[in-house]
Amino acid sequence: MPTKVTKKYLLTDSIILDEIYPLVESAMNNDSPKTFNSIKKAIEKFVHDRHAQLYDYAPIDRIYFRKAEVTEFFKAIGFKEKEISDIVPKLYYWKKDELQACKDEFSLTFLMVLRYLAKHKTDSKNLELFLTYYAFSGKYYASCHVAWFRHYTPKREVMDYVINYMLNGKYDIVKTGNVWGAIKNLATTWYDSYKDELAGDITDERVTYLIHQLHNRIYSFLRNIAKLYYEANEKKLYLNAESDDYSQEKYRIANNNSTVAYNITEKAMTRMSSTQVDIALCYQVSGSGVDPYEVKAIFENIMSKNETLNELREVINILIVDFMNNYPDEQDITGAKFIAHSIAMKPNTKNKDIIRLKNIIYSWLNTSERYKSIKTPMTQNNYFRAMVSYIAINVNIANKQ
Repeated sequence: MPTKVTKKYLLTDSIILDEIYPLVESAMNNDSPKTFNSIKKAIEKFVHDRHAQLYDYAPIDRIYFRKAEVTEFFKAIGFKEKEISDIVPKLYYWKKDELQACKDEFSLTFLMVLRYLAKHKTDSKNLELFLTYYAFSGKYYASCHVAWFRHYTPKREVMDYVINYMLNGKYDIVKTGNVWGAIKNLATTWYDSYKDELAGDITDERVTYLIHQLHNRIYSFLRNIAKLYYEANEKKLYLNAESDDYSQEKYRIANNNSTVAYNITEKAMTRMSSTQVDIALCYQVSGSGVDPYEVKAIFENIMSKNETLNELREVINILIVDFMNNYPDEQDITGAKFIAHSIAMKPNTKNKDIIRLKNIIYSWLNTSERYKSIKTPMTQNNYFRAMVSYIAINVNIANKQ
């Protein structure tokens, strides 16, 4: 009886490129705006559902990526997960001890979506959204978080101490102020390093290398914070919200700026997202040349999309932190001083956060045809002040309640 011949899978194989990518390319090409927008909608739902954890100032929660997200993705892209399940056993490393992300149907398929975006030069904003979502998928962020905080999630009071006293400005979590921003920077740097290779004739062996690179970066990001966390925990260094000891020796204070800013931001977001845009308040904030109904329409547009809701959260946080930095002894965020400081134009600022805030608000204003038709700088400034005033007053009201 002749010996059965079996294929020897080689490092030079390109199963992922030859068999998985065509499925992705076909799905993206067929009515591509609809498929792209369906995937984007699934991503935005994930961000909306996890916004508190994603925009936390420290990596405290697991941020699980569940089967429901995988199902939603395959529904959006328009073919079944089983089609990928039938392909992956052909990979040369299938029976070997390999990183789970290299064998996972979602991880491999979404990486091919990123390949498609790389080949078709997607705009940077959407690309960042897709990249960051990928980094938070189950075989990356959650897996690395479990690796470093295996038995329990970090204690917030200890992590407060780490963020405030043990990390410096070189850390992305400090620079961006939240987990989403830090992972976005990390994922974007990874993509920029490998996008040309990803878009080329990539072998399975190189795909696994790219996957390992992203996983290693997330693992290292959490490792660097976890090591400091365990050091602080062992030495009992923490910020205790139940203590009123403000001594320099113990560093135990009732609260800290990042926690306060987060809580104020979330109160304001809850108010603004759970109530209708207030036309009376729009009239109150509208100066010369400003149509209050146009202000109302702009805010209704902001409140209708997860992407702009996240921008609103960022703007609120910037306003609060900037006020705290400029008035460190001011305890009352609900006073007139906060509103006055917030609406000041700051024309020559070099503060990157304020520049970011201005860019976001101008991007909102530019969705209005009426605003874009305005030629007078004074009226344009009045629209800007109206937008900031509306937000600042909502922060004020939300935190008085």
